[in-house]
Amino acid sequence: MNFIFDMDGTICFKGRPISKNILDCLLELQEAGHFIGFASARPYRDMLPVLDERFHDHLLIGANGAMAHYQGKPLYLNAIPAELAREIVAILDEFQAEYLIDDKLNYALKSHRPHPLLMSLDQNKLAERVDVSRIEAFVKIVVLACDRFKELADIISRLDVTIHYHSAEGILDITSNNVNKMRGLEQTALGLEPFICLGNDMNDLPLFEKALHSVVIGEFAPLLHIAKEQIPVDDRVEQTIISKLKELSA
Repeated sequence: MNFIFDMDGTICFKGRPISKNILDCLLELQEAGHFIGFASARPYRDMLPVLDERFHDHLLIGANGAMAHYQGKPLYLNAIPAELAREIVAILDEFQAEYLIDDKLNYALKSHRPHPLLMSLDQNKLAERVDVSRIEAFVKIVVLACDRFKELADIISRLDVTIHYHSAEGILDITSNNVNKMRGLEQTALGLEPFICLGNDMNDLPLFEKALHSVVIGEFAPLLHIAKEQIPVDDRVEQTIISKLKELSA
């Protein structure tokens, strides 16, 4: 079977790396003949630090489906068209928003205060912080803060882009039109259907809609409506996940 995992809030928590116990379990699944892949809101650069090196060559679908790497090499990239991206940046500046722009590896950052998301930014020191003018591919734009957040989100939603609101962090992800994790999985052309997926937030919904079996971690209502199973986030969440994976892979 093919297993596709979201990361933050699903198999890693509070920005910490995925635990060795969970990673060891995933390797056991792989050794038993199952395929293990990951699909995250994080760009490729920021997926690597929460995985140990045993998983760096696995399928890594990043930026909510805007990019993917497999066996350490890029598979595809769906960037926001440059002219549209510059229009978005101009709107963000007009609203005096704080934001992060992810390139293929480098990033641009306009922020004057701490934000939880920035704790996971380029932890492996693979990238360079650059000016917006030096961004080559606008893979994802993240609105970190804005005093007129709702008004800004309404304006951005009218553009030819995909937006994801992440409830846990209170941030808005902007990617190119028709970008999502399921479309990203299809773009890999690896033939990974049917699949089982685990997730916890709105950006996992397209995967849940197509999965053979789905497990929601936590209580995000839109996923609860279609998930086959739920695992609560409590002191035993990691052990419960491991037990469930062993059951599903038997």
